[in-house]
Amino acid sequence: MRVRCRHCGRTHALMPSFSLPGLSIGSAEAERYLAAREAGVGRGSAAAELVACGMREGYAKRLERMLATTVTRGKTLIAAPGTERLQGLVWVRSVVGDVERPLVELNRIGLAGGVNGICFCRASILLFSAASRRGRVSHNNGSPVEETTAIASGP
Repeated sequence: MRVRCRHCGRTHALMPSFSLPGLSIGSAEAERYLAAREAGVGRGSAAAELVACGMREGYAKRLERMLATTVTRGKTLIAAPGTERLQGLVWVRSVVGDVERPLVELNRIGLAGGVNGICFCRASILLFSAASRRGRVSHNNGSPVEETTAIASGP
């Protein structure tokens, strides 16, 4: 589902909590895979659940690269003292704390700070400037700003 934010005037896709942008699997599966790799489990063994979900064997390596990009973006955008040397889920947990869904929570923190899609977002990070939030400027020049609250994204 897509909605237009009354605060910033932009159109956003709503992501259910079981999913993350840019992933073809659920966030729980991604987090389990990444936690297993962090614990020292080999890529093939850790990826068994991903393969069972229909992902190719190379998807696991892609997921690891996406996490590295997430951490690099996150370090740039989220001020978290003393975490510069941390990597992977260790860094994510240092920012979000001990929560059940660390990747989902990192996206929530980013959104609260005016940043769109830190975790696994395919597009470049979009910073929501204060001017665009006040002036209701659409990021899509072909999309006029309207008071519509929800836009159906399917038939």
